[in-house]
Amino acid sequence: MSTSMYATPAELKAEMNINVTTYDAVLTKALEGATLCLDQICNRPDGFVSDAVASARVFSGSGKNYQYIPECTSISLVAVKESITATTYTSWDTTDWISFRGDLEFPDFNSTPYEGLFIDFANGSESIFTSGRMSGGGGWGSGDRSAVVIAQPTVQVTAKWGYATTCPADIHEVCMMQAARWYKRFQSGMSDTMATAEFGALMYRQVIDPDVKLILSNGRRIRVMVPRY
Repeated sequence: MSTSMYATPAELKAEMNINVTTYDAVLTKALEGATLCLDQICNRPDGFVSDAVASARVFSGSGKNYQYIPECTSISLVAVKESITATTYTSWDTTDWISFRGDLEFPDFNSTPYEGLFIDFANGSESIFTSGRMSGGGGWGSGDRSAVVIAQPTVQVTAKWGYATTCPADIHEVCMMQAARWYKRFQSGMSDTMATAEFGALMYRQVIDPDVKLILSNGRRIRVMVPRY
């Protein structure tokens, strides 16, 4: 989840031609809500702006020569357990792994956010990311101890988690658009319809601004989740 808003109250007030500080608190709440909403719509729990400081996360190892991880803008350390039952992680050299994004057949090694790690067979000494899967009990009285697969953490990655180092321009704009829409809706008492003097008709509300949906869709900002093995 984003730790900061994708736009400031001052920027939103400039767009809405508001010159007083009376509504700063309200606009701040609207921007905070819009930021969270965008993260959820786009399926980006770490947000569009990556962490300023790298932090460690643990994952269940794939047992293969690649390891998928959440989006990040930089990776400073990869450490792996030597076995699933090991209690400590062993730091790998930077020559042991390569960060990438995209699919396995045609990976992109040059662009961020990174989404995975490959074993660097040409320069490193490692062969696989230790598997974090082990068999568990199949339930009371079942007698089948291989029926349940349990995932254990075997890979530790220290990175700056998130989509980009700075907020993308389109996300900055749609954050203000959605916050402004909510602000205006509160002014109209949260009504579902609104009459306009210009057109003499009722305008029906939509929770998410249609232009926001269009920009997110056309800009391919909505992240589709697919099974990864």
